[in-house]
Amino acid sequence: MVEWAYKEMLVIDTLFGFLFTRFMAGKKSGQRGRVPSVRFRIKDKYTIHLHHWFLCSIALVGMYLIDISSTFLHGLVYGSIVQGFLYPDFYKFIHRQKDVGSTDSQKI
Repeated sequence: MVEWAYKEMLVIDTLFGFLFTRFMAGKKSGQRGRVPSVRFRIKDKYTIHLHHWFLCSIALVGMYLIDISSTFLHGLVYGSIVQGFLYPDFYKFIHRQKDVGSTDSQKI
């Protein structure tokens, strides 16, 4: 009985995490969301984009390593990871700058 309740709560919390992340993130790929993306430049030639699903995956591993067993936190992170995989460029981390002064970038 307890295990079913745990699974049901995890599903509900994952759905909440998905909807919360969808609300906070950009509606389309490349569009700025309510929370800015984690990006940094390397030698004005490349931009590295650390996607939220990637950062949440690292957080999830950390939660397991330090034994955080909150279904709410796990669900929030799972939902965020799933939502991140829905972007068509979810696998692109490195973007090459077209020219030094341009704000546009070419995805690698």
